[in-house]
This record gives sequence, C-alpha cells and structure tokens, in this order.
Amino acid sequence: MLFNKNQRYLRRKFKIGQDQLAEMLGYKSFTTIQKWEDGTSVPPYKVLEKLSAIYEVEVEDLMSKDLTVTPAQIPVLGTVRGGAPIYAEEQIKEYEPLSGISGDPEEYFCLDVVGDSMKNARIMPGDRLFVHKQDTLQNREIGVVLIGEEATVKRVIFDNNRLILMPENEEYDPIILSEKDQEEKGVKILGKVVYNKIRY
Repeated sequence: MLFNKNQRYLRRKFKIGQDQLAEMLGYKSFTTIQKWEDGTSVPPYKVLEKLSAIYEVEVEDLMSKDLTVTPAQIPVLGTVRGGAPIYAEEQIKEYEPLSGISGDPEEYFCLDVVGDSMKNARIMPGDRLFVHKQDTLQNREIGVVLIGEEATVKRVIFDNNRLILMPENEEYDPIILSEKDQEEKGVKILGKVVYNKIRY
C-alpha cells in the first residue's frame, strides 16, 4: 500500500499544510494526518473519497499507485494533415505522457491531425498521433512523410522506385512520387504512427 507516501507527496504538491488539511476534513488537530503520513494509520473510506476529490485522483490510485513518479513526456510538435500536406511546425506546443508505449521517450513525438483523408483508418481531425521516429517503413505501414517543408500522414506504399502516399478515404487521390519527385521535393519519412489518441 502506497497511501502514506502518496498522501505526503500530494499534500505538499497542492501546498496544503497538515493543520489546513485536518481542518478541511473536520479533524481537531494535525496528529491524524501525521499518523497517515508515517504509515501508522489509514483513514476510513469516506475520508479517502474526500482526499481523492481534493487531490483530483481516484481512491484506488491514491492507495496503490505510486503517484510520486512522473511519467515520461513526449513533445507535441504541431499539426499534420490527413489530406494535402501541411507545414509541420517544429515547435513544442505541449507535452503528452508516454503511456501504453514502451521505449525511450526521446524516440517519439506527437502531432495533431487536421483533415479527414485517413478516416477509414480511424484517424480523424483532432486526434493526436504518437509517432516513432524512423526514416524507413515497412510497405503499407502508416507514417508521417515530409514533402519539402510540409508533412502528411498516409499509408506508405513502395512501388519499385515510386513512393505512393495512399489516403484512407475514397474522396482523396493518392500522392504518387517518382524517384525524381522524391529527390527534387526532398521527401523524407519522419516516422511510423504507433498509436492514435482519439480526443473528440
């Protein structure tokens, strides 16, 4: 059980003194709070519910999850169009926790989707893509491709020397790039889409 460790950490994080917390919960002195934090006592469930509301966490997490560990963060670098390419802004908008994905956070970045050319792959406007940085893909994998200074997300097909960026929406045409096109336009694979966080 990790309650005492979490209780001490969260109280300090929220800048609440032991006296203040005792008053908030209807206790006459801070000694009860002190006992929770030294591990000699645990509050009843009704009080745990009040604490979870104060700290904005689930009761189960308060009791058994180490909340003192901050998950690794992945930078959100801007937007990518599911449709015609759009400029990928190389500036960090915010950070996204690395959860459900194994590996070094340095190997990932996130982009927010605009456009609906990948809707049949359930990649919709507003979704957030988790992308593994890599400059190659297996045939027909979904990736983020840079064309000049513009990025697009598509299913990537290698056809002899041609690169076909295939949408997952019949209303859009594929982008077909010859070997010459690839050289002239500076086409570069930025990474593989490994996870799509549905946000809307």
